[in-house]
Amino acid sequence: MDSEKIVLYIVLVILVAALVWGIGSFYSSRYGSSYQKAISSENPSDICTTPPGYTDEQWREHMGHHPDRYKQCLG
Repeated sequence: MDSEKIVLYIVLVILVAALVWGIGSFYSSRYGSSYQKAISSENPSDICTTPPGYTDEQWREHMGHHPDRYKQCLG
């Protein structure tokens, strides 16, 4: 095998590994344990209310990371 092809394959493997790691990190942060904790602690009748275990600032920051879910709270 040509040394240029070997280098190309190594770079390709590194890029694929980085892509898999990035996708895994995204889904882990989006659907990880802290997100599930926040969802389970929110008030079902008013999701904008700061739940127990969070400060107002922490809850506002959490809602800011999920504007699609909390759009009515962020206005």
